Amino acid sequence: MVNNDWKRWQENKLREQRIGEWTSRFEKADGNSREWQNVYRAYLQSDVWKEKRRQVLDRANGKCEKCGVILLDPDVHHLTYDRVGGNERLDDLMVLCFPCHRKADKQRDRETDERRTASYYQARLHGFATRIYGDMWWYEKDHEEVEIEFIKFLYKKYCEEYGLEFDPHLDPESNIDFMEFWNQVLNGEG
Repeated sequence: MVNNDWKRWQENKLREQRIGEWTSRFEKADGNSREWQNVYRAYLQSDVWKEKRRQVLDRANGKCEKCGVILLDPDVHHLTYDRVGGNERLDDLMVLCFPCHRKADKQRDRETDERRTASYYQARLHGFATRIYGDMWWYEKDHEEVEIEFIKFLYKKYCEEYGLEFDPHLDPESNIDFMEFWNQVLNGEG
């Protein structure tokens, strides 16, 4: 009994070490798309991934978890790469048929782009407010008013760049120039 507990403890420690190594490899590759893809391809061949994949395949019982079709060659889809490297939770993964997997990849990529764009916008807003009001702006200022100031600042820069007349009192819903500008901001371009 003690020997079995010791063996299980050793296996768990070895698994944790391998997961740590994969996590580290993904962290080092972060920001370098080609390197990240290389690490990911290697990870998909690893025992760590094969164990995680087997658990998800067992849960799905041979069926696509989206449309229910019986699968001969199932795909395992990462809903998120936030915990990739052996730290994936089972609810981070789905067994899918090829058509459902393609749709899910596109949806994940779209959602990732939206999160990145929103994060970029928030970082710019925070940087603007910190420059204007200092580090305590978050506690001292009305966030909506600061954001309106930020948008006006961005729009003024946009007007200068494109040779447009800047009107700080414009009606955003009826001004075509502003709507084009705002679409650029929403797309992370403005």
